Amino acid sequence: MSVMTVTGKVRSDSLGWVLPHEHAFIDLRSLVPAFSEISRKKLAQEQVSLTNIGKLMRNPYAVLDNAVIDDERVVRDELLKFKRAGGTTFVDLTLRDIGRDPTLLAALSRELDIKIVAGCGYYINKSHPDDMDSKTVDSIAEELFNEIYIGMDGTSIRAGVIGEIGTSEIIYPNEKKTLIASAIVQKETGLGLHVHTDLYATNGYEVITILTDHGAAAEKICINHIDVDIKMNYLKDLLEMGVYVEFDNFGKEFYADKRDRSVLRGLFARDIERVRAIKQLIDWGYLSQILISNDVCLKTCLHHYGGWGYDHVITNIVPMMEDEGITTEQIQTIMCTNPAAFLDDGKD
Repeated sequence: MSVMTVTGKVRSDSLGWVLPHEHAFIDLRSLVPAFSEISRKKLAQEQVSLTNIGKLMRNPYAVLDNAVIDDERVVRDELLKFKRAGGTTFVDLTLRDIGRDPTLLAALSRELDIKIVAGCGYYINKSHPDDMDSKTVDSIAEELFNEIYIGMDGTSIRAGVIGEIGTSEIIYPNEKKTLIASAIVQKETGLGLHVHTDLYATNGYEVITILTDHGAAAEKICINHIDVDIKMNYLKDLLEMGVYVEFDNFGKEFYADKRDRSVLRGLFARDIERVRAIKQLIDWGYLSQILISNDVCLKTCLHHYGGWGYDHVITNIVPMMEDEGITTEQIQTIMCTNPAAFLDDGKD
């Protein structure tokens, strides 16, 4: 049983402590709506610093610089902190339309001796290339097969997971095409399939139906970002459909009021609420279908800029889970066993 990393195939039982949803490098600036007010335009052009960190804790997209992570030195140091905390495997879900760089990932993997798994596919509608309308389900599937079996972006570095495939508050036709193509590819490859869902919507039902109707295995689907506006009945419904749900916003505790609602549309749950929801799902019998991560995609998520870093789950959330009565064995299942099963392609 194996998993493809950016430096080659490894056994799934060698993954250790896994962050199943992260971004080493990413550029989301093109997805941030432009401001019309002079003062907001001026703020948007600043660099992340102590002078604007307070504003960014309420609206993380108020400064465009926050929406890009591209400093190799900083990322190297952040990944090293993750390794020193006990982390072993890092799943990078940055796609080509938001800054994927497989060569950089492979170099960091070798230098730091960290296993890195890279994703493939297309993100949300706003990030799609100009020719997306002309792409067919078959042509998108062929692209994914090439990235999985041959290599990404002109390299021989292969993807080891599908996604994070993007969907919006309303699933656009091109997003649906990508979901169908991803289902076809998942069925043949056996890879895990991450799906980005809108932070406040409940379109996981539609996503799962589209994917399973086109051949994807429910037990290889992960519905992302269910921990921003936590709806326990919704989560239970998704889990009953056989998929994984992912608590992947640890470290993000924002609140965007009506003045700042663009990318964000309101409340972000707190970490303690995420942990208590996980405990409830465990008590309901869904331990084997839970994944957790940080989804670092902003500068302010990193230690270097005042955040908690990639090691946040291991360093801070694991003790919080223990305080809430989640056992060592259950934490091991969530952090090691579950992601290994999700990523395992089922092949020797």
